[in-house]
Amino acid sequence: MLLIIEALLLIFAALGQDHRAAVDGQIFPLDMALNSVDDQYEGCNWKMKFCVWAKYLKKELNNSPDFRNAWKNAEKNDTRSWNIFRRFRKIAIWVYTDPISRIYVQFNNDTRNGKTHYTVMTYKWYSLYFLLTDEIQILKKQQNKCYKTYRGTNVTFNGRAFTSIRFGSFTSSSVSAGRAYSFGNVSCFEIYTCEGADISKYSRVPYEGEVLIPPYETFNVTAVKNRTDEPNLRCQTVFELNSTGIKSDLNCALFKKPPKTKKFMFCPLLN
Repeated sequence: MLLIIEALLLIFAALGQDHRAAVDGQIFPLDMALNSVDDQYEGCNWKMKFCVWAKYLKKELNNSPDFRNAWKNAEKNDTRSWNIFRRFRKIAIWVYTDPISRIYVQFNNDTRNGKTHYTVMTYKWYSLYFLLTDEIQILKKQQNKCYKTYRGTNVTFNGRAFTSIRFGSFTSSSVSAGRAYSFGNVSCFEIYTCEGADISKYSRVPYEGEVLIPPYETFNVTAVKNRTDEPNLRCQTVFELNSTGIKSDLNCALFKKPPKTKKFMFCPLLN
């Protein structure tokens, strides 16, 4: 019976759904998400890798029972690798895509609004954020392609054509329009992403055909379609997005701290 329940939860996994808290009638903006965590670690990847290994991951797992339990469950399903960071990255993908623990809900909310917390060392997810970013960047180089993907949500967004936006958090999308739109048909997205990567190989739900988009990728809204004008649309509103590059305001921000900041070697200590 438990296996059946888990299978049903996986079938209805929240790929594409937007879990930001909303009241009836609330409309969210599509903008550049300037309050988001958006570090891409360009030029400091090796430093952050050391900090995650030496300090951050252990402390964050200890501080969060939900994160710790999700990590332990992912470890049970991981094929051990001689490369510890390759293993960490695979576990991070599993944790992020796990619809049972739903870590992604709080993680994405904290990332979407966490710019100040990130800079003062009170953000709760330095390790998970870095490991997801690192894996997306590695897979992107290996896959060496852009993707046409789809995302369905039950949230209402307000966006205009020919404006620039970012999602501001890690954003799940699918190469399958039918699968993506089955999770929501209020605001939907047709996305051409060049910074996202196919994470199906390591995902908790590999059959979703998931392409994960990082928070620092920028897009141009090339079109906004509404069902009132096009009755055959599968969603109330469809936003068409085309990748335009990267905006990373917090790039390597942790390693630009004042000299008096408490550190372990070059790693700022978490508060």
